[in-house]
Amino acid sequence: QDKYPSMVSLPEGCRSKLMAIENPKLPGCRLNIVWTVEVNEEGVVTPKINLLTKMPEQALKLDKEKVAENAPHSFQSLLCLLGVEAAIEGLIKSMCTD
Repeated sequence: QDKYPSMVSLPEGCRSKLMAIENPKLPGCRLNIVWTVEVNEEGVVTPKINLLTKMPEQALKLDKEKVAENAPHSFQSLLCLLGVEAAIEGLIKSMCTD
């Protein structure tokens, strides 16, 4: 949020389980990163990070390659390949229109 204040927000504050990514130049297009932490009976901690997309209907109609639909799965692949920080950074940069 400090690095991209015009695009990244934590709607529930600094302890938020949701990070919203929005480019002011792309109204209605929003990417939400949601995370939870699960601890099993043996004390093993497993973070779960998911991407949810919100796009206007007209944008979805233009998305012939189904990029928005496939984004959550692609984000999971990025997490495995790049790690959390780089995957989120890449996602934010993909929303830049400059």
